[in-house]
Amino acid sequence: MTMLLRPLPRGDLAALAALHAACFPEDPWDGAALATVLGMPGAGGRLATAESGAALGLIIDQRVGEDAEILTLGVVPASRRQGIARTLLSDLFRRARDGGALRVVLEVAADNEAARALYLSMGFARDGLRRAYYRRAGGPSIDAWRLSRSLAASKSF
Repeated sequence: MTMLLRPLPRGDLAALAALHAACFPEDPWDGAALATVLGMPGAGGRLATAESGAALGLIIDQRVGEDAEILTLGVVPASRRQGIARTLLSDLFRRARDGGALRVVLEVAADNEAARALYLSMGFARDGLRRAYYRRAGGPSIDAWRLSRSLAASKSF
């Protein structure tokens, strides 16, 4: 599949909210939440689309000092396991290093085995735990693994 990466369309928050909801139906971010996140200093990201223009996934990140933090990374269910998340991560690694970041950090739900496996395969290491970080409607709170990955020049993307 041919995939294109482009800057997030900040002027179309409704489309971004619909994409986020498709990726995360249990905890979607609405347009107001996205406006707040994208309005933070150092916030950015990429949208992955098919050649047809159909949205496949997104990453929203924020550069804070020497860190680039992944705020959200999602791929629509029908397009998972096709390398889209890996491509979005590799693009972030390049953008972050070019911007002077030394590492990438994130939190991932302890019960999200697929995401944890992806991050670990991309060179992230677990360096902390946040108890009851994720709140789930109608269910127990879930711990978050704190992960980080060095952007040292010797690392490949």
